[in-house]
Amino acid sequence: MLKGILKYTIILLFSSNLAAQTTWDLTTTVQQVLQEAPERQAAEAEILSRQGAKQQAGVWPNPTIELGFSNSLGKEDGAGGHDFDQFTISQPLPFLTGRLKGQRKQAQANLQQAEAQLAEQKLLLEYQASQVFHNLQLHLALFQLAQQQLEAANEFQHIGQRREQAGDLSRLARLRLDMVREAAKQAITSAEGKVSESLSDFQTLVNRRHHNPQLTALDQPPALPNLATLEAQLENHSSIRAARQAVEAARNGVTIARANRFSDPEIWLSSERSFVGDRRQNVTALGVSVTVPLWDRGTGNIDSAQATRQKAQFEVNALQRNLGNRLRLNHLHLSHLIEQANDYRHHVLEPANEIFQLTRKGFSSGQVEILNLVDAVDTYFNARSRYLELLQEAWLESAELRRSAGISLFTTQPSINEGAAQ
Repeated sequence: MLKGILKYTIILLFSSNLAAQTTWDLTTTVQQVLQEAPERQAAEAEILSRQGAKQQAGVWPNPTIELGFSNSLGKEDGAGGHDFDQFTISQPLPFLTGRLKGQRKQAQANLQQAEAQLAEQKLLLEYQASQVFHNLQLHLALFQLAQQQLEAANEFQHIGQRREQAGDLSRLARLRLDMVREAAKQAITSAEGKVSESLSDFQTLVNRRHHNPQLTALDQPPALPNLATLEAQLENHSSIRAARQAVEAARNGVTIARANRFSDPEIWLSSERSFVGDRRQNVTALGVSVTVPLWDRGTGNIDSAQATRQKAQFEVNALQRNLGNRLRLNHLHLSHLIEQANDYRHHVLEPANEIFQLTRKGFSSGQVEILNLVDAVDTYFNARSRYLELLQEAWLESAELRRSAGISLFTTQPSINEGAAQ
């Protein structure tokens, strides 16, 4: 049952009806992933949350009103009863401690950090999309290669049967051709399974569960960008920008901790109905209340905030070191892969193809022995398979390099994005 489903899926992939469907390249795949990803939506929601926090950060505390109700006046003049005789309004003055200014700056830094984290999340999604896209590219190409290997094995088996009937080929040699064909069938079964797994990853990431995409071919290595250009862009990497905003938020956290050593001074206005000069009169008072930092000076909170700032700065330093190292390693590895792929094509793949074609013609005319044919078949298809793997490794390394450099496919960077739309 499962095998039937796999075959049906593969047939759909290569059916002529797919010609009418959109051909997916890396750019369209990444666009679809970014559009559908809940991770992006969560990062955008975090920005909205921090915008609200920033709006709230600079707001003054509300005033407090107190009303007093007592029987004091009634007892003084003998009239009895209860009266509203006290009214007080007080207003904290936060600007005197600098707390509001620190809160506003901290909220602004938190907002910019969230914006940088959204850019970093998009880079991560772009990298994941690249991985899934290039994996599916490779496995579809290997499946097509397995099909071609089976077609060649069928051809050689028919030639072997014909030559055996003519007395030109031994039974032992013909049985060897049968084994070649069986090996080709096994290769197709294995390729089908890998295509199905890669296809499932692709469908999940682009959120199209039953879509069978047609992809651009995996037929050339990516371009190698200039390392100096990438290193010059590194300071603008979204991860570093987010980490720097964390340092800025922590720096303002120190300011807030220092301001919080003292409660906000309050100015208050009081009006009291009192019995003065044998009659009821209003008495008004104005004052200021200030907390005396006698026992709690907030030194622990200040030390904690300073340590948090130092930790954030150390994390920036570590991130710069690691990103720079990773960028250089990715670039070096990519240059090796591109060079290896080009050498492999010229010195292995193309000679193997020529040998295979000559051996094919020679075996058909009875001029090539069976062992030479089997060796040529194995060499040719193994060479093509290895070349495809080298191309995929190079494209994956190119995606890793873009992530290390903090550069998106949609950033205007021709040197690194050249050919990336494949």
